[in-house]
Amino acid sequence: MNASIAGRTAPEPGTGPCVDLHLHSTASDGTVAPADVARAVADAGLDGFSLTDHDTTEGLAEAEAAARALGLRFLPGAELSANEPGRSVHLLAYGFDAADPGLQAFLSRYREDRLRRAREIVERLQATGARVTWEDVELQAGAAAPTRAHVGRAVVACGAAADINEAFRRYLSRGRPAFVGKEPTPPRVVFDCVHAAGGVVCLAHPGTTHGEDAVRRWASEGLDGVEVVHPANPPVVRSRMNALAAELGLLRCGGSDWHGPEAGRRGIPGWAHVPMRWMEEIGRRSRRTADRQSA
Repeated sequence: MNASIAGRTAPEPGTGPCVDLHLHSTASDGTVAPADVARAVADAGLDGFSLTDHDTTEGLAEAEAAARALGLRFLPGAELSANEPGRSVHLLAYGFDAADPGLQAFLSRYREDRLRRAREIVERLQATGARVTWEDVELQAGAAAPTRAHVGRAVVACGAAADINEAFRRYLSRGRPAFVGKEPTPPRVVFDCVHAAGGVVCLAHPGTTHGEDAVRRWASEGLDGVEVVHPANPPVVRSRMNALAAELGLLRCGGSDWHGPEAGRRGIPGWAHVPMRWMEEIGRRSRRTADRQSA
């Protein structure tokens, strides 16, 4: 394991058992293997976690085995992509049956679309003069389905941007010359798929992008919860989402959105002191969902 993962500061005394429910690995666009994510969680003094890679469950078995060996609680997770006209909607799925055939067919379509999207992004980058090849992106992605983060790292590696933030700002963000959208996937479609697999769905990092009206509408369509704690959520958003969760009976979740020590993302595992009871409530709700699906 990379030595920079070790030595994390444990949660403050008196906060009770804490977890991190938003972490990424090399199964998608993280820079740390799933087992090493588990070790980073243990180094942070946490009691449990969920691995939430983008549109895949490939890293869950490895992460769960490592969690078991380290005495950590583990919750299966994934960050799934949805969209509406003009905006992306990221959804955190938890507690599902990773072997569910319908879910795996859904994820297979996601992977095919990611490949289509990444190839088109590379073509658009080349049209701008950026010297990026498909092989450069494959080198960054490894066995994972390519994401914009992988493309961004390839842009940096070829010298077309100083860092990944510049790569997104100049080329990859919505409205920039190499941006390519994903295939249309309304949030309701994700809710239905995850519920059919026995899981629940929370809105990821609402930040300032998704307001209360959108959360209320998605709740009426099947959204189960909201990510209250996230590096992109300022205190006013945390307060608003906490209140909305209480009003609508929604689950709460939170986490670091950690992609690894080299990824340049804010937060490290455990920074948010997310209470274990949130993870336990998600587990109870997902079991009820599974019971309803099997009845």
